[in-house]
This record gives sequence, C-alpha cells and structure tokens, in this order.
Amino acid sequence: MRVAFQGDRGAYAESAIAEIWRHPVEQIPVPTFTGALRAVDEGAADACVIPVENSIVGRVEAGWQALAAYPGMRIVGDTFIPVRHCLLAPKGATLQGLVTVSSHPVALAQCGRFFESHPWIKPSKSFDTGGAARDIAERGDPSHGAIASTAAAERYGLAVLEEGVQDRRDNHTRFVAVVSQHSRLWRRTHAIRGAISVDKDDPKQIAEATRELLGEIVERNGLELDEIVSVFFTLTHDLTTAFPALAAREIGWVNVPLLCATEIPVPGSMPRCLRTLVQVELRAPRPLDTHIYLRDAVALRPDVAVKD
Repeated sequence: MRVAFQGDRGAYAESAIAEIWRHPVEQIPVPTFTGALRAVDEGAADACVIPVENSIVGRVEAGWQALAAYPGMRIVGDTFIPVRHCLLAPKGATLQGLVTVSSHPVALAQCGRFFESHPWIKPSKSFDTGGAARDIAERGDPSHGAIASTAAAERYGLAVLEEGVQDRRDNHTRFVAVVSQHSRLWRRTHAIRGAISVDKDDPKQIAEATRELLGEIVERNGLELDEIVSVFFTLTHDLTTAFPALAAREIGWVNVPLLCATEIPVPGSMPRCLRTLVQVELRAPRPLDTHIYLRDAVALRPDVAVKD
C-alpha cells in the first residue's frame, strides 16, 4: 500500500497515515497537495491524505482546492490529529538569537500569539512543517528556526526550544484519506473465501483446521478482529462431529456472528472439506490477499494458492 502526503518526513501527515491505516504502508512525500492527488490519479500511489480543516484557522483552502481539481477522487476516511507545534532550532541556538522561523503557512497562522510576543522573530513560509525542520537542520544556522513536531526534531536532530507554541492547546487538524474512484480500494466491504481439508471426521482435526484457516485469512489479509463482520462456515456431509464456529469462539471471535451449515453433497465433490465466507468492513482502504485455500483444498482454487 502506497500513501502519498504533502510535505517531508516528520510532517503531521505521517501521523494521519499511521492513524488511518494502522498497518505498515509505504509513505510517499510530495511537495504539494495537488502532487499528492496527482500521484493517486496517475497510479504512483494507491491513496493520499489531505488536510482539510484546522481547529484554529478553519478550512485548509489549499487542501480543498486540490481536491476540487481532481473530481475523480473519493474520500474514504478521515482522522483528527492533535497538532502540538514546537519551536525547533539547531543545537546550541537560543530563543533570543533567532531571527526567522519557518513553517507551512497554516502552521504559522496557528502560532500568531507566539510571534506577537516575540516581535524580533519573523515568520517565513515553507512548503511544509517537516520540510522546514529538514531545511534548518541542513543549514545549521542558529539564527534560523522552524515550527514543527517533536517527531521532526528527533528525525533531523534539532533542539526543542519551546513546546506548545500554537495558540490553543486543543489544536487539531482533520485529514481525509483519498483514493481514485476508478480503483477498487474505495470499497470498504469485502467477502473473503477460504477452504481447508481434514484427514478424518474428528473434532480435534476440525478445530485445528478451523484455527489454521482463520489464522491464514487474518494474517495474509492484515485483518483486525473488529474489521470482521460475520463468518459463514460449511462442511461436507462427511464432517459431523464438531462445529467450526466453536473453534472460532475459542480463539476469541466471541463478538463475531458465526453460522455453520452443510455443503450440498454433489457427487464427485471434494470429501472432508471445510469452507468459509468471511465478510469484512475495512477501517481503511487497502488491497487484500483475499481468498485462502489450504491443504488438499488448494485443488479447488489453484489460481489463488500461494506457491512455495
């Protein structure tokens, strides 16, 4: 999963990506909001995050304008990220020795009181908070600082001269997750098929096979339990000694609706086979490994079987 964002490493958008996806993704920094959307439109990224509103300055107009320029996009999620701006500078710098402080224009607007109380420091616009931190780290000039996050300070080896320089303690920014409407990623609801075989009609074997199948479905699709809506199990007519749902309950699927049924006994069909249909509602858009077939059941769908 590739997710583009406007800015540089250490930007608040990285926190938005981590909050929305909660899975490892490839983060792609680009200079502009339009560039982030263009990356999605041209296939260089699967999704992007765009800031659209801040609790201090209101609408992030540049974000909305970029979205308006790409009407073929869909907003598929959002998150509110706490914004705690810090005054950063090269190590050895002092507040009194600063002449300019750079950051994204929206970040500067959130720190009006700081500049009013420190009139000798002039704000300077930069394309991004993280980018501003990187630039002053590269320059190493103790008279130039940046407003960015503590994560940016750690990433670029900068000193934090002051924390919480924004005008309000409850400052936060709303980011939206965006994908192309031509991509299947806008779909949040999916159904995952799976099947596995057992050697004989034995409760322990059925339970073991159920745990193995569900575990593979979760692991290979990167699912979290609260993303699973319901599970439907079927067993061939020669498996009658145990409910697969019982094994699912025993591994913690206690709040997931489960249902068991018998497969139609078509002559010549695979014997001793357990099948499942797992319905999921993804928290954030992402590609799935989808259908999982194990043991002898690989023969049912060799096209999706994992090759050793």
